Amino acid sequence: MTHLLHIDSSARGEGSASRRLSADYVQAWKSRNPEGTVAYRDLAVHTPDFVSPEWITGVFGPAEAATDGTKAAMAASETLIRELEEADVLVLGVPMYNFGVPATFKAWIDQVVMGGRTFSFGENGPEGLLKGKKAVVLRASGSDFDNPDFAPMDFHAPYIRGVLGWIGITDVEFIAVNGYTSEQVEAAIQEAGKAITAHADSASLAA
Repeated sequence: MTHLLHIDSSARGEGSASRRLSADYVQAWKSRNPEGTVAYRDLAVHTPDFVSPEWITGVFGPAEAATDGTKAAMAASETLIRELEEADVLVLGVPMYNFGVPATFKAWIDQVVMGGRTFSFGENGPEGLLKGKKAVVLRASGSDFDNPDFAPMDFHAPYIRGVLGWIGITDVEFIAVNGYTSEQVEAAIQEAGKAITAHADSASLAA
């Protein structure tokens, strides 16, 4: 049975284009995977803890320094890592904030990128431990960062590709909408619907 992890990170509610896109994608995926299961996490509502001294001590030790605080920090990370491990497909609603990802999404990344759990170092260097998964990123931004004038300021897509690749998730695709006005966003969402259908089909086959 195929399992999908759906994550949203926008601070906006009903007006969020990335939330609308990610919901549309999940609906399309479910119609093609009626036996599949979906887990949902809203990072704006349940924001992961930021990296703390307790977390650092829990990850890097020493073991005798463990406290109730370090154990709680590690348990929170473990919950998020297990959600990620259990997923075959990731659907990530990630708007662009100031040329990068929202702080809520970065906090999630910092909790799940952990040596010995999602990546390791071996004789051949670093190796991601979460191979075989597909990620689809639903992205919304005010400008079109495929435009050469804006492309140098895109720290969003390269970061997501890089950090997911580090933990072994190399099959990463983006569906983007751009525009400042509601009319621009609506037109872009309608156009993105075609890509959502195609990507959902692809994710079904890949899974």
